[in-house]
Amino acid sequence: MEFANKTVVITGAATGIGRATAEKLTRLGSRVAIADLNGVKAEEAAASIRAGNGEAIAVRCDVTRDEEVGALINAVSAKYGRVDVLINNASMPPIAGRIEDIPFESWVTALQVNVLGYVRMIRAVLPAMIERGSGYLVNTASSLAILPDPPTRFQIPYTTTKGAQLGMSYGLAHALRAHGVRVSVFCPGLTATSDRPGGQSVTTSGTTIPSLAEFLDGVDSRRNKPATAEFAASVLIEGMRQEKFLISSQVGYEEQIVEFAQAGLDPLALIVGTDT
Repeated sequence: MEFANKTVVITGAATGIGRATAEKLTRLGSRVAIADLNGVKAEEAAASIRAGNGEAIAVRCDVTRDEEVGALINAVSAKYGRVDVLINNASMPPIAGRIEDIPFESWVTALQVNVLGYVRMIRAVLPAMIERGSGYLVNTASSLAILPDPPTRFQIPYTTTKGAQLGMSYGLAHALRAHGVRVSVFCPGLTATSDRPGGQSVTTSGTTIPSLAEFLDGVDSRRNKPATAEFAASVLIEGMRQEKFLISSQVGYEEQIVEFAQAGLDPLALIVGTDT
């Protein structure tokens, strides 16, 4: 696809990969709606784009609330008309802690934001896309959905939802093919954002958050070096340009998926070293 004169809605776009994607798309001629739970940060991001002569608006939106999702799409439609592209990028923080410490509420939040939040957004834009016979949906999952490395042990609710996003995208691709609506799933690799674990273990609200060393213990060296948000955004945009279904910023992931398949999709086969 081409990006000039397209209206793109990106959730969770006030920071990180979402913001970097918004900035790059506006330089390619897109009009971008930056939706985020943090309205102040969203407006800062949009203002920065406008200062560089890009076209962007900010809308505070909680994707777990139907009325706020509806208000977001109404605001975008009033400003720009139709929505050409939806990039579902909003996500709960990925680190939930050790399995014995994870409260049930973390599961509920993960499903509400990462799965049902995506569903709400898709339901809000899809009728118009089907009616006109064009549109593009992008669901942001994780490289852990295609290469479930040892860090999944610390973020089981999160990675559960990322698998659901992948499965959702499979179904949508089949269901929407005849309607002219394209579907992609974006699986970023380890990325240096504020959601990444720090240098020491931290205990908060009874949950122990692992250190970066613990988090990466047993991870193949091909997958343990964080990329920048800008790199991930560039990979996403190029994948969308080519209209690829699976887009991943994990370098060399195609070869590694083959290795994983040859190991019978056994996640324990991905562990390297003897300490884990």
